[in-house]
Amino acid sequence: MAGQFFHSGTPVVLWLDPGGYDAYRVERRFAPFDKSDWSDSAAANKELTTPNRYGLRTSGLTSLEREEVRGGGWDLLRLQDTIDQFVIHYDASGTSRQCFKVLHDVRCLSVHFMLDLDGTIYQTLDVKERAWHASSANTRSIGIEIANIGAFRDQSPLDRWYKKDAAGPYIKIPFEPTGIRTPNFVGRPIRPTPASGEIQNEHLLQYDLTPQQYESLAKLTATLCRVFPKITLDYPKDSAGNLIRNKLTDDQLGTHTGLIGHYHIQSNKTDPGPAFQWDKLVRDAKQYLK
Repeated sequence: MAGQFFHSGTPVVLWLDPGGYDAYRVERRFAPFDKSDWSDSAAANKELTTPNRYGLRTSGLTSLEREEVRGGGWDLLRLQDTIDQFVIHYDASGTSRQCFKVLHDVRCLSVHFMLDLDGTIYQTLDVKERAWHASSANTRSIGIEIANIGAFRDQSPLDRWYKKDAAGPYIKIPFEPTGIRTPNFVGRPIRPTPASGEIQNEHLLQYDLTPQQYESLAKLTATLCRVFPKITLDYPKDSAGNLIRNKLTDDQLGTHTGLIGHYHIQSNKTDPGPAFQWDKLVRDAKQYLK
């Protein structure tokens, strides 16, 4: 974070590490090596409009400050004054490896963190960068993509990913390689049945995250709230104190600081979905902050 390292209490694989995912590189990560350079990538995929999948946090900076940071010269104090939201997504890809392939090779997007099924966190960029993950919130936010196939109107898409044995539902990843770092890992949702609920006034079904994901996410959230004090440990609520399940108004979005879902920012998004336990995340992160 701004060139500094902070312990999160859970494994984080950096873009610098073996097996990491490097969003600074311009070539496609999963294309054949001799066809992965920028010129071949741009010719093969018209969505790749620029070799960079990230940009500069410029909002609120003077022209002098912009010149100071454009070469990477962010100091932590200035970054702490800029970042005040932590945007939570499900990746709709199912694994972090597949998520990076979609973001980097296909869609010309990026995100700071990815959280795999086994709880492994991948950091693809320094948080000083403006990752492209949540439209209008990009300049002020840090983003995480959580491995989860997502929320649907009916059960059938979930049945392709979730099977059952004597211990209950488990995740059956329908492709290889999976990229899961934990050998022989079997991912199970923390709750045995799909959760249902309304997001953007649409009734959806979703299996919850794995226990390993909640543990790692809580530790990372606590770390980010400690390093970036403007990220408050709370989520968007209505006047009765209930979770808001729709896109926020411009005024609400402008004033909210803290945890926030992708669907709070864009009306065409539903992540992190109806199964996501906001109160559990806040409660667990508070324990780690203590």
